[in-house]
Amino acid sequence: MKMKRAVGTVTAAALMAALVAGCGSTSPSSGDSGSAASGDSGKPVTLELFQYSPEMADAMHQLADQYHKEHPNVTINVTINQDNYYPLLKTKINSGNTPDIFMTGAYNDNTTYQDYSYDLTNEPFMKNIVDTAKTGVTLNGKILGYPLILQSYSFIYNKKLFAQAGITELPKTFSELDAAAKKLQDKGITPFANAYKEWWVMEQTMTPIMASMGGNYQQEFADINSGKKKPSDIKEFSNIFPLLDLTLKYSNPKPLETDFNSSVALFAQGKAAILHNGSWAEDSIRKIDPNMDIGYLPHPMGEDASKAGLMVDSNIVYRINKDSKNLKEVLKFFDWLTTSDYGKKFVPNVVKQISTIKDAPFPDAQLAKETNEYLKNGKTYPWVKGYYPDGYETQAGQILQQYAGQVLNKEQAAAQLDSTWAKLACRGQIIDSHTHSARMRSASG
Repeated sequence: MKMKRAVGTVTAAALMAALVAGCGSTSPSSGDSGSAASGDSGKPVTLELFQYSPEMADAMHQLADQYHKEHPNVTINVTINQDNYYPLLKTKINSGNTPDIFMTGAYNDNTTYQDYSYDLTNEPFMKNIVDTAKTGVTLNGKILGYPLILQSYSFIYNKKLFAQAGITELPKTFSELDAAAKKLQDKGITPFANAYKEWWVMEQTMTPIMASMGGNYQQEFADINSGKKKPSDIKEFSNIFPLLDLTLKYSNPKPLETDFNSSVALFAQGKAAILHNGSWAEDSIRKIDPNMDIGYLPHPMGEDASKAGLMVDSNIVYRINKDSKNLKEVLKFFDWLTTSDYGKKFVPNVVKQISTIKDAPFPDAQLAKETNEYLKNGKTYPWVKGYYPDGYETQAGQILQQYAGQVLNKEQAAAQLDSTWAKLACRGQIIDSHTHSARMRSASG
């Protein structure tokens, strides 16, 4: 993600309100292909789709199989990578092997990938996407990505284990979370299933704390990007370390060797009571225990209970390679994904998350329903990592892994978080300057 944000953050409540209107409830069916043509008999085409989010692997392969069934000449080759996704994506782009379809975040990634993204503004199927979801993929009036999902995250908890430990009120502060964790531990229950092998879990532990500052995010992060401030100058920044300390104090063994799938297994098998993750994890949990009663804790942000809330945003974006040799087939696929009966039901009923399509059904998923309740009656925050410089979320996660492994102390980790931000923001400014100059030269002939 790059250093300037061209658009404001859409309010999650407005997005949800638009999505809930007209929701249905049936399962995906291959019987109706909407406005997309089915049974194509053209020459064989292979579309390369590159993305992160490994929890979507089964769903994506099912989607590819269904599309091939309806369009026999088209094969979608789905490649999923999590650990090194962005470096690999940039390597592909720089070597001239940009995938036909690739996944990024929203907001500042519009700037990072604008030179490689097809402009979807005038594509008819985009009329089926709720307008508020388009905000995060719009740059200078152009829609540069396809927003797929509305997601949420915080601490997911096992309601049965909380009841067994006698926890009757959800913790909203670090002190209350510590007390709840101790009650769990006293009952022989491991409090946290920490997947700290994953840099992105570390980043997602940090980002809510950054969001808790509230106010004018765009101005605050602009001041950091310009060098007027450092991340550590934000008052709430210091809460990152006691939160990590607390989760490590009551952790599963070897958290830095525990990945997403292992942490989900610990949680879903009832071996740990709390999992720091999001709505995307529910399907993986249900595959192990279909009947587990789960919910979200309002994410504690420090000792101010009024700041506890849920992180909600639309930040899973597909971008279409504007120079793809298969551009027409890619656009046909997205038309099908947006307008066909199967496509509309894919996200809510297969991925089990909240779709951005206007008349898509609402998922029968516990965390999606809790997200809706938070949006109606609770406190929510945007995913402010959209303001981070390109590459910062990965490197910040890696720095915090070193802190968790006691390679760095708090002061050293804070200093590295500051210096890494400054370095990446400066590099972003240089790249922006060079790109602008190149565009000006091209425009002048």
